[in-house]
Amino acid sequence: MFESGPHVSCYQSFSLADGSFAGVRCVKFANFVHCPDQEGVAFVWYAEGTEPTGPYRHFGEAFVVNPGDGSRTLIAHAAGIVGNGERDEPYLRLQFEVPAQSAAVPERLLVSGDRQEEWTLVPDGVVPGYQPLQRHIERTGRHLNEYMVRKRDGTPGFGVRCTLSSGSWLGAGRWLHLTYLNLGTYIGPPHAVQFSASDIAARNYFCGLVPWGEITVRAEAEEGVSLLQVTGAWSETWQLRHSATGWRPDPRIAGLTMPG
Repeated sequence: MFESGPHVSCYQSFSLADGSFAGVRCVKFANFVHCPDQEGVAFVWYAEGTEPTGPYRHFGEAFVVNPGDGSRTLIAHAAGIVGNGERDEPYLRLQFEVPAQSAAVPERLLVSGDRQEEWTLVPDGVVPGYQPLQRHIERTGRHLNEYMVRKRDGTPGFGVRCTLSSGSWLGAGRWLHLTYLNLGTYIGPPHAVQFSASDIAARNYFCGLVPWGEITVRAEAEEGVSLLQVTGAWSETWQLRHSATGWRPDPRIAGLTMPG
């Protein structure tokens, strides 16, 4: 049984080719829900599943590109997480179509591009028929920027963070005696973004939420994005272990990155 916890939106993914179950998707909504009139990150997601070719994971981000034109199409990309027992998953170029809806959080999302899927919302975050992958992630693979995490206050633990192009992240590791898996992103206009992070939680895992604006992520002036300082509710240093290779973002989203 898979449990997403209360701080992310959980979806089941089904293949548009044959309707088969493709896996689970945990989504943290950003501008799409909280600042719909702003371009930038619409949402970020963590995906996992087991297909005939083996287990897979990936991290992705979708973008609002032209908020004023009424389009319900989001430009997106994702990259496979490898090195922890997963199959080799490539860099993915994607689009999302959001059907007309009455709720802020969509009940359905249609995916096209390198994967063809339909995502359906699971309101309680519980997928009883799916056996989740182990939440032990120490490596993220060549298609992602990978950071090692150090707690500045000396708290015992370890962690890894991976990013694509926007500055949003997927984080994994162990803090005190609990394993964690989280999604982080930001909302607002480029000059005044607010960060937040949400744990993908289940029994025996850390389950927390950092509200919007209660953490900041800044690059060191001399080191640039190879050294990031996280302050506020968290006190961490992220040291770049390796940069992403093998892809470039769609030109329409290349400039939609976090400031600083």
